[in-house]
Amino acid sequence: MDMRGSKVLFAFLLGGMLAACTTTGDRPEQQFAKKAADPTAIEPAVAAFRDICFASSAPYTQARAAAARYGVKSFQTKQGSSLISGKYTYFEGATDDRSLIVIINPDGLCDTKYRRHPGMADDETIERQFADVIKTKYPDAFKIGDRGREYHVSINGKRTSFGFSLNHDGYIQFMSP
Repeated sequence: MDMRGSKVLFAFLLGGMLAACTTTGDRPEQQFAKKAADPTAIEPAVAAFRDICFASSAPYTQARAAAARYGVKSFQTKQGSSLISGKYTYFEGATDDRSLIVIINPDGLCDTKYRRHPGMADDETIERQFADVIKTKYPDAFKIGDRGREYHVSINGKRTSFGFSLNHDGYIQFMSP
């Protein structure tokens, strides 16, 4: 190979390396750049509570339609009793896999129970999102103490609470008055 052939080969190889360097420099940014987490993403358990119970009020007739959008196909009428309120009737519905259970007492209580599973947000995030939902309608909602599981609000001059339990028989439970 003469000098001219060597120069052509060198120029070709150098051009190829520069093109590869330029291409490689662009690729990692495009291939490996992770999408930023959506700050408005809400845990499905909190969204179900918001859409089913929080968006409704007693007698919770709209809650059944909202529950249907989450896969709850039918409700059964059940009887319960407590020391405070005596006997009462309530309605319970669930998704086929029972990952979401909705309990409605038309006299003034709506619960959603969402089965805990790997990949759920941590408890602190769930509690913050629950509080944020409550504060959309009741900005003065407050929690008593650091260990409390209720957010207190005033509705028509009457104090009431929205409560939650982070582990109730393997479920996260949210309650609306």
